Amino acid sequence: MTPYSTPLPAPAKRLVLFVADGLRADKFFEVNYAGESNSPYLRDIITNIGAWGVSHTRVPTESRPGHVALIGGIYEDVSAVTKGWKENPVEFDSVFNESRYTWAWGSPDILPMFSKGSRKNVFIDTYTSDEEDFAGAKPHSLDIWVFDKLEKFLNDASTNATLKNMLWQDKNILFLHLLGMDISGHSYKPGSQEYIKNIQVVDTGIQKCVDLIDSFFEGDGKTAYVFTSDHGMTDWGSHGSGDMQETYTPLVAWGAGVRGPLGEGKDFYHDGLSAEWKLAQVKRVDVNQVDIAPLISALIGIPFPVNSLGILPVEYLGTDWPHKALSLLTNARQILANYQRQMLQKKENTLPVFFWRFKELSPNRQAELMSMIDTLLKQNRYKDVIQVGLKIIELALKGLTYYQKYDRIALSLSIFLAFLGWISYVFVLILRDYTTVGQKSLESSIIIPDENFSRIKCILSFVFVGALISILLYVQNAPSMYYAYFLLPILLWMLVCLEWDLIYSAKLHLERKNVFYKFVGLTILSFIAMEFLRLCLSWCITSVILSAFPMMAVVGKDTNYNIVILAGWLFVFAVGFCARRPETGIIFNNRIAKREPYHIAVLTAVQVIRSYLYKKLFKISSQKNCQKDGFFHFFKPNSFPGFSFGLSLILPLFGSQSILTRLLNVMTSLFAPYLLLSISHEGMFCLLLCLQMLLWLMLEHQLSYNYSKIQDLYFVPNPLDLTKKKTNTK
Repeated sequence: MTPYSTPLPAPAKRLVLFVADGLRADKFFEVNYAGESNSPYLRDIITNIGAWGVSHTRVPTESRPGHVALIGGIYEDVSAVTKGWKENPVEFDSVFNESRYTWAWGSPDILPMFSKGSRKNVFIDTYTSDEEDFAGAKPHSLDIWVFDKLEKFLNDASTNATLKNMLWQDKNILFLHLLGMDISGHSYKPGSQEYIKNIQVVDTGIQKCVDLIDSFFEGDGKTAYVFTSDHGMTDWGSHGSGDMQETYTPLVAWGAGVRGPLGEGKDFYHDGLSAEWKLAQVKRVDVNQVDIAPLISALIGIPFPVNSLGILPVEYLGTDWPHKALSLLTNARQILANYQRQMLQKKENTLPVFFWRFKELSPNRQAELMSMIDTLLKQNRYKDVIQVGLKIIELALKGLTYYQKYDRIALSLSIFLAFLGWISYVFVLILRDYTTVGQKSLESSIIIPDENFSRIKCILSFVFVGALISILLYVQNAPSMYYAYFLLPILLWMLVCLEWDLIYSAKLHLERKNVFYKFVGLTILSFIAMEFLRLCLSWCITSVILSAFPMMAVVGKDTNYNIVILAGWLFVFAVGFCARRPETGIIFNNRIAKREPYHIAVLTAVQVIRSYLYKKLFKISSQKNCQKDGFFHFFKPNSFPGFSFGLSLILPLFGSQSILTRLLNVMTSLFAPYLLLSISHEGMFCLLLCLQMLLWLMLEHQLSYNYSKIQDLYFVPNPLDLTKKKTNTK
């Protein structure tokens, strides 16, 4: 595709991009009780020098997708998740690639991705992976490393004529990737003093960098600065999902080509954040994360990344109206070119009878809008040009989405038919192999020529339909996966239709035997049985209680030790109660087999004691973690909890082969370490889940027509049963 750049001189010759990895918007903008900011230098820029707002990211809120959006202006290809977000399987353009030169310092996990496939104009300097210590006491040391590297670079450039000449040219980018915030958040959580200290270190480092750069370029006023983050972070130190704490990141821009602060006027956001951050007096302009790439392009006059879907935030520009209008118009033409290319690709790979054009942006509509822009430019109505340009971008983005999801309805219908066919085929298999409906008499088992012919005709019909679909897919150059999506329903429904006589027999059988009324009667009688009724009621109650857990708040950094202690006590009492039940055969016995050996009772007692000790130890572990000893020390193999974790996997191997006793031992072994890792209601969830699974097992046994009692069943054949079989054989 042809790159598009603004046909006017750029306001800045160079741009410095600071990305604080893992920085939350609220932690950056907020002030403490004394009215002091965590970042006084950047706060002063917001109120007196530059423009600010919130950059909204998209899921997944990870470092790689965030930087792709910032630098490339596109949202990460979801197929990159198969590579752990380390490498994008789809090539894309970026502002680094379009710049004259780009120098970058930071993480070895991020920078190499943007130097691959570039025009050899991207120069990177990274620390080693071993220096990324997520358990270290000074995570901000990586940010200091980046700032020191920039200082050394500028000092070297002062004595290196070639490097100095390169730096003094236009369309250059300096990129500083600051990872310390992400490490602080993961290790100590965003509410910690370490996280706040890291913000202060970054603020001080940026001030130092700005002074160094202005000094190096002799205060020429041609440097633009952009400070932002790739993603935020939850209160408990994670990111990746779509929580507001993860998707709201700060954006501050200042320098050449960026407007100064404006009075607030009307608040367009109505979320109360500006007032909460004590910034209501300064106008806030929010953007999508992909909009930052077009902003960088407009400030230094480089072509917009050809794959970019970002919309230039004109309100950040401090240039005259002609530059604003032509910059946005260039942005509109670049996105429109993406739309036209997507439309042509779909049109070329789709038969005319199956191609439906996006009506809102037809060729006539495009010509009409571009003609309108030409007229407005001749009349110097630049504000109106911006409005029409935004309309073109809006329609082009809608059209891109339309063509990208063009096959969604057909694929969804095909997948639906495949699932329906699979369900029908499983139903047929059950009828054929597990009911008397599928059993034919001797006379009916003889293959009738007409029946054989109808089966062949059925197969040929489905083969013809499958061949027709394959030809249509081949002609349209469909991806190979499309063949699986569209042909799988054909295969499944062919298998179902081949057993159509069985389905018809089942229909006649239902009409003849009147099975429905018998089923209703048996259901009523089964509920009369008190034992079954008790099981049903217990299972329903536990199901209702468990259904409340997904609606509860996500377990974060807030702890509730009382619920964990309660869950531990309830589990200890429940295991003790079950161990005394005669069905388990541990203390008392009412089974056909003998009572469990002595070591089984000892094993159960050991597991109960472990559960009690774990209930006590989990509070100690949380206190150690708050003291920054963490689990790294507490769970060493030679410590009791670490040793006991391994013991949890081994103890069930020495348990009984009886179903009830074995499951009791397994649940006790798994619950103990789970309790130690719990900090709130999740401990109660595990207890209820174990109870419900046990009730479900007993219900299934009651409905299985098995005349043996569940306490007499074993995972492997019982020696007593084998002896009986041998006796009967004799």
